[in-house]
Amino acid sequence: MLELFIEEDVHRRLVLKKDGQMAECYIEDRENPARSGDIFLGIIKKKVKALNSVFVDIGLGKNAYLYVTDKGRFEDYREGQSLLVEVLKEEEGSKGAKVTEKVSLGGKYVVLFPGKGFSFSKKIQREAFLERHGSQKPLAGYQVLFREASFLAQQDLVQEEMETLKTEFDHIFQRAETGVGPRRLYGEISFLDRILRDRFQELQMIYADSPETVQYLKLNYGLPAIVSPAGRRLFDFYGIEAELQKLRDPKVRLKNGGNLVIEQTEAMVVIDINSAKYTGKGDKEATALHMNLQAAEEIARQVRLRNLSGIILIDFIDMQRPENRAALQKAMDQAFAEDPLFSKSYPLTELNLMQLTRKKKGYPLRHYLEEPCRHCHGMGQILLYAYLLKQVAGEIGRHVDNVEILDYHVELDESYRSDAEQDLGAFLQAIGGEQKRIYLQFTQGKGPYRVQPLVFKNQIAELEEFLLKS
Repeated sequence: MLELFIEEDVHRRLVLKKDGQMAECYIEDRENPARSGDIFLGIIKKKVKALNSVFVDIGLGKNAYLYVTDKGRFEDYREGQSLLVEVLKEEEGSKGAKVTEKVSLGGKYVVLFPGKGFSFSKKIQREAFLERHGSQKPLAGYQVLFREASFLAQQDLVQEEMETLKTEFDHIFQRAETGVGPRRLYGEISFLDRILRDRFQELQMIYADSPETVQYLKLNYGLPAIVSPAGRRLFDFYGIEAELQKLRDPKVRLKNGGNLVIEQTEAMVVIDINSAKYTGKGDKEATALHMNLQAAEEIARQVRLRNLSGIILIDFIDMQRPENRAALQKAMDQAFAEDPLFSKSYPLTELNLMQLTRKKKGYPLRHYLEEPCRHCHGMGQILLYAYLLKQVAGEIGRHVDNVEILDYHVELDESYRSDAEQDLGAFLQAIGGEQKRIYLQFTQGKGPYRVQPLVFKNQIAELEEFLLKS
């Protein structure tokens, strides 16, 4: 059973649950105007030969940058020249978006590039594809890359998608030739639309917290949605928020008693597998294989949920038999089979280390949940203040279901004192405490926050000094 949960706020948050277990998580930053896959008609503003880079105005706050791989072409670029580019990497910090001239449009079955001929995903064989689908008719002006999903698809659906993408591409080129930049010519569809496009047949239940979202689903897809109860955040009501919080924890427990430890560094992601109390029933090699296979499945899930990318190094439990080592790599590839950002896995080294690579798209999940700790000068991470406020509001909203409680004791870690005291009115509004009596206290060593409803007079009397005055 596949369920989709949609929560609207500053960010749109989407979670897919498969058979009750969280399988995918997406967060859309509405303030980020350019996403990977967007196509712009830009204007060259500056050339920096020392960096082999061209800076392009695409109509956003920061200029995008284009890295010129062919140094012989660098002088061909002129300031003021129009350039058709596609966003490869979104804006991050002070850096503008990274763009490329190699524009493309992708669908479920094919990807189109300017050019001619055909190419095939590494996961399907050319001969097997042609034997199943027959020879393909060239698409005038475009090269067609057949994706893995095209192999089992009906030929008429593949052909229909090719024609749709060609029409869209023709329109983009026409607007680029007749229009003036900088301007956006094509916007990648939202995560919500992409999920509905790719998983339409699988979805069985949709939950939303916004009437506008419910109306959008009905008008555009003919899909009904269940609306979350008033006064409760959808993710909190269905227990998803607690699952997201667990994704901050570097340690992940496995069903058989072992665990993973996931560490994110500047250079790479490092994952260690520990057998812990698990001993197994077979010999040492069989026990190691069983543990590693279970770990591989959970690693794929955790990497996708946390949106980890770049180089991922995994320290598996030692195995010596070649057939077991090969079986583990095969299992890892299968575990990542449905992840569109997964690039490649490499065979185990002599030290039982496996290297993976995964493309970067968007921010890792921790970007939306954590911020650098000011007390340790950024060496550690604490819960993001804006996110913490939502959790406090959720805790207060949870008690509204049963009985109307007006008094709440809110404890925040000392590290949040300056944020809260800077604007106590905004703090009360953010936690839904404007019509309640909030007793705010700052503590240390008790966790980022705690919320306790106050129902007895003696509780209220003891905390009177911490009452926030409206």
